[in-house]
Amino acid sequence: MVNFEINYRSTYCIEWPKIKVIHNGQQVLDTVCDSKNFSFDVDEQDENRLELFWYNKTQKHTKSINGEIVSDQTFELGLIRVDSILIEDWFMTDGYYVPSYFKGFVEQHKDKRTNFPLQEKLPSQKVWHFPGTYFLKEWQGSWWDWYYDTKIQKEVVNFTDKDPERIAKYRGTLDPCTDLVNKLKELIK
Repeated sequence: MVNFEINYRSTYCIEWPKIKVIHNGQQVLDTVCDSKNFSFDVDEQDENRLELFWYNKTQKHTKSINGEIVSDQTFELGLIRVDSILIEDWFMTDGYYVPSYFKGFVEQHKDKRTNFPLQEKLPSQKVWHFPGTYFLKEWQGSWWDWYYDTKIQKEVVNFTDKDPERIAKYRGTLDPCTDLVNKLKELIK
């Protein structure tokens, strides 16, 4: 079991955003986003896919006067913690957002912005203005094993030709420092 905590910012207009968290097609949480964060547990499987589905926003949740938005229901992803440990943004930004555009917006867009087609899939979208689904980066097997392996692949460590152990040193492994660790433990006692 892995615990996820998702921090966010949301705005109120008529009501707060409502999000369903779906893991591999099964709903694990249905929450009203009126605070700063929500958390949920996931039972890891061979393949793992997390979706955040914002389902309650409609055109009535965007108030405008003379074509200018004065109040809107929005949702913005913030930091993510797994088992109370802050993880890197790439888990979120390697994902993508599939908005469900309002019919009125689509019509307005066709009339005014003919040179910019509406995208069906938006990469790295942290701020949402339309309901829809955010697909976080998929992982295989154990979260922490996968996270560590993926993090290593994303790291850029230079000068490994001069110091082959540099990667292990860069990652902060304590294996070559067992004597030092034992001395520090003795001092702390």
